[in-house]
Amino acid sequence: MIALASLRERWRSLLGTLLTLAVAVAVLTVCGLLLVSARPVAPDRYAASPVLIRPVPPTAPEAFTEPRPWPNEQAEALAVRLAAVPGVSRAVPVHRFYAQVLRDGSPVAGERDAYNWSAAALGGHVLATGRAPAGSGEVVLGTSLGVPVGARVDLLTAAGPEQFTVTGTVRGAGIWVADGVAGTRTGGVPLIGLLTSTDADADADADADGGDAARVAAAATAVVGADGVVLAGDARGAAEPVGDARTRWIGMQVLSALSALGLFVSVFIVASTFAFATRQRERELGLLRLLGAVPRQVRRWVLGEVVLLGLLGGACGVPVGLLAAGPVARWLARTGFEPASFTVLYQPVVPVAAMAAGVLVALAGTWAAARRAGRVGPLAALRTAAVDDRPVTLVRMLAGGVALAAAVAAGVAATRASGADLGTYALYAAMALVTAGSLLAPVLLPPAVRLLTAPFARGRGATVLLVRQHVATAARRSASAAAPVLLCVAFTVLIGGMVQTTTAYYGLNRVTAANATAVVVPDGTAGLSDAAVTAAGGRSALPTTLYDGVEPLPAAGITPAEHVLLTVADGSLTALHRPSAAGPSDVAGPAEQAGPGVDHALPAGSGPGRSAGPVVPVAVAEGFAASAGWVAGSTHPVFGPDGRPITLEVVAVLVGRPLPAGILLDRAVVRAMDPSALTVVVYSGQPVPESALAGLGARPLSAAAYAASGQDEDDRLVWVFTALLIAVSAGFGLLAVVNTMLMSTTGRAGDLRVLTLSGATRGQVLGMLAAETAVVVVTGAALGLAVAVAALAALARGLSAQLGVAVPMVIPWGTLAATVGVCLVLAVAAAGLPALGSGRATRGSASV
Repeated sequence: MIALASLRERWRSLLGTLLTLAVAVAVLTVCGLLLVSARPVAPDRYAASPVLIRPVPPTAPEAFTEPRPWPNEQAEALAVRLAAVPGVSRAVPVHRFYAQVLRDGSPVAGERDAYNWSAAALGGHVLATGRAPAGSGEVVLGTSLGVPVGARVDLLTAAGPEQFTVTGTVRGAGIWVADGVAGTRTGGVPLIGLLTSTDADADADADADGGDAARVAAAATAVVGADGVVLAGDARGAAEPVGDARTRWIGMQVLSALSALGLFVSVFIVASTFAFATRQRERELGLLRLLGAVPRQVRRWVLGEVVLLGLLGGACGVPVGLLAAGPVARWLARTGFEPASFTVLYQPVVPVAAMAAGVLVALAGTWAAARRAGRVGPLAALRTAAVDDRPVTLVRMLAGGVALAAAVAAGVAATRASGADLGTYALYAAMALVTAGSLLAPVLLPPAVRLLTAPFARGRGATVLLVRQHVATAARRSASAAAPVLLCVAFTVLIGGMVQTTTAYYGLNRVTAANATAVVVPDGTAGLSDAAVTAAGGRSALPTTLYDGVEPLPAAGITPAEHVLLTVADGSLTALHRPSAAGPSDVAGPAEQAGPGVDHALPAGSGPGRSAGPVVPVAVAEGFAASAGWVAGSTHPVFGPDGRPITLEVVAVLVGRPLPAGILLDRAVVRAMDPSALTVVVYSGQPVPESALAGLGARPLSAAAYAASGQDEDDRLVWVFTALLIAVSAGFGLLAVVNTMLMSTTGRAGDLRVLTLSGATRGQVLGMLAAETAVVVVTGAALGLAVAVAALAALARGLSAQLGVAVPMVIPWGTLAATVGVCLVLAVAAAGLPALGSGRATRGSASV
């Protein structure tokens, strides 16, 4: 087979392309396995419960909001009915609230939620030492916390630090308090777990696939009706914490982005590599045409090589991907891109699909080169010099113009977009500019090289002259060498710059909206307690969630101190803090706190025929009011974060500055409805001393420091994500740089021999190659920087339009310098290695 024989003959020149395909297939295998493995897993704390019941979730799968909970009294009534189901030994409502152990005044990482003691049975937890909690100041802790029975321990709650006595311990991790205590600290019940009579003391996994669990689930469904969702078997994974679901979603976005970037970069590099290889083989292809081969046979030969190369690359990449999937999965869990329960699920279809994708990537990247190979004329075999008489064809010019127009359109769209679309359009603009730059590089490169070498043109020696003339006469080859550098620099600078620019935007957004000079942020905690907010002073908002039926409505509680930041378009803010007709304790809270005459009972289901509940005044953002159809003076029945019905009365519509949520309530009302809500950040007009925040899980920052750096978990994940994308794009790009330079120097062996025989020393030849390579790398880097700057400028302009103040375009100069430096070193080394061998061979032949 001629294709196989050709691969055997040219294996050295194709080694880099083979490695690129193998790496791409390995990346796709790892990402594919991890994507199919990203499934929800039932939390360990419910491992002994074969059937779980939770409220009806929001319809949007990416809401990442807890379903509207049942009020305590409704959950208790539902639990009584469920306990009567045949086969059920107990029905346990779950009460969960924020609590974190403090050790020496600092929060202990790990557990951030406390539960009612009866819920410990749902995870199969039994006392290892001591007794169950009974009073308001008693707690049971997991042995992993290392606190013995009888010790006093501080728990940081939404109210602030509180002292408890440890009455017992259980193996593992967890925090449990008495049922009555937990009931007063939670606004509602998010889950009911069932223990069956046959396995109440055993792990539910042995019975999760059928038998008693299936019968109990069917009977429970009839009891629950439209008030909830019954989960059994693997479906119990839907009960995973919202934080885990959101983390898993972020992980899927990371893996999807890595797969897409790997595919794009692979196609780009394979296309440029094979186009370069085809250009170098024109004489060989011309000989085939002289021997009678028709264009179709030449194309079939080239494509046959590609298919074989793709299969070989897949055969090398798939095993590497299978071996790497496990360590990568553990790394994703450690860094926070996947929950701790994440494990790899090996599916045979994934490596098969990855190998097929490798072949398709190779074919897609070489289709144009194969068509060009078929058009090589027989006279090409008679050429003695490789001169680009037509470095850019009309089709290539038109394609470059189309890509440039697409980049301009995407850039204009980015300046007018908002939200996630802004970054997407900026990325599209960069991709289009990279494509346009690669297509038009043969036209752009010669004048750019002449401009770059102009200061050295009058120097001694012929090095500069040789460099300039070679780039002019071999523009397409030089452009092929510059294309990987262009891609590598463009994407590394763009990705790093996008993150830094958006970080500056969000920092400016927060600080500008609050008109602050200092801030207080959580320090190792999920949020700020009321005690931390009081100690910090300043202005803040207490976030919560209301529900329109089952759909979440982000809301926040404020005090009159925040009014100076708000601009009223209609209505009045003075009514926002008026006393509720029934008082805050009647608006929400446990059943025993409700005042007489207030009907908190919920009808079955969550349809429109629900109780109106007490009236709560609210202010709404203009954008939310327009989309929801709310106006000043209108009333709207919704549910509070505790699941109880309330009626919102719009007393003001707000415009201007960004708001913490679309709906604003009185802070005291939010605290009454949501006893475990935590504040995200406090903005202050003056510095806050660290001593005032001691033992509260908070730390002060200047406004400038807060704006310049990411402070929360999302920011850390974004930076890790950025490093991953840069590593993938730079890794592929550097591999292509080395491969292209090796092929370029190998293809110029004849030219180098002529220079040597003309009297040039090996040092002079190597110096000429190094200078030429450096010029090509610097020119490609300049084009890549121009691409990144253009995309970043569109991004910064769009962010500035959203914020109303100038957002600086941040260029990661350190990343740029490191990328160009590594490209230059590798390119010069790769270009010089074949020349050394060629020089030795030339001297040997000359001596003969």
